[in-house]
Amino acid sequence: MLKLYVISGREFSEWKVEDFEEARKRGILWIDVCTPTDEEIEWLGKNVNFEMPSKEVMGDIEISSKYTESGDTININMSFVIQQKDEIIVEPVFFFIRERYFVTLRYRDIPTLMIFINRLKTNRTYVQFAESLFAEILSIEVDRIGDRLEILGRRIRNIWKEIFVEQSEEMIKDIAYYDELNITLRESINEKVRILSRFLKSPLINAQTKRELKILLDDLNTLLDYTAFYMEKIDSIQNSLLGLITIRQNEAVKVFTVLATIFLPATLIASIFGMNFEYMPELGWKYGYPYSLFLMVLVTLALLLWVRRKGWL
Repeated sequence: MLKLYVISGREFSEWKVEDFEEARKRGILWIDVCTPTDEEIEWLGKNVNFEMPSKEVMGDIEISSKYTESGDTININMSFVIQQKDEIIVEPVFFFIRERYFVTLRYRDIPTLMIFINRLKTNRTYVQFAESLFAEILSIEVDRIGDRLEILGRRIRNIWKEIFVEQSEEMIKDIAYYDELNITLRESINEKVRILSRFLKSPLINAQTKRELKILLDDLNTLLDYTAFYMEKIDSIQNSLLGLITIRQNEAVKVFTVLATIFLPATLIASIFGMNFEYMPELGWKYGYPYSLFLMVLVTLALLLWVRRKGWL
């Protein structure tokens, strides 16, 4: 699906593809492409000189594939973190910037882009250059990452308090999920820092946008410090949880060991009187059976009292 948006100063409007020739005269033309067909890719190539990146490039982590410049064209391949209830998705979006054309290519709905469209419709954000659109989208994504990290920090602090009350399987799953989320956000931030470092050096970017991007770069470096702190905090929680689980296991093993020790003498006595040798005087004794029971109970009670006095039970 292909959508055309025209941004002229604070004016934002959506146009039909059939009106492309008229739309491009009105201001900056944003072409948003979601799961494109071959015909749409051909149309983009014919009208804006867009070159479709391969899926290998979309998923590559090398900076040479993340950011490229060719003549008056800038190509950026940047990932967006989509957090769902049970999974964390990293979805790439390809940006094409050329003169007054701005193309976004994606294969699923990206919340950041939806927020940006709503902001253009309601707040009438002033946009003067095509690269400013990229800066605004990146600004929204940085804010979203910051919000996620803030929520992550609160949940980590809550788990830190809860592990001393209860250690459950659900808690272990939550810690693993938050650890994955923190690592994913850290990787996403690192990617954006690398892209911005290249983007800021481009002679195709205007001075105003560069100033805005420098502020975003500082924000990203600050968020990177938070992810490092949360990584250490999660490791600390995991170590504490492992220690508490080990203590519980040791307590259980200790109880079983003490119980086995208490009943061991009684078992020994029963084993002795259970032997089938021909000459065992107790076998023919009238009081042999109650005597053996009394002896087992006496030894067991004596050991039980001794263990309780030692504080092992």
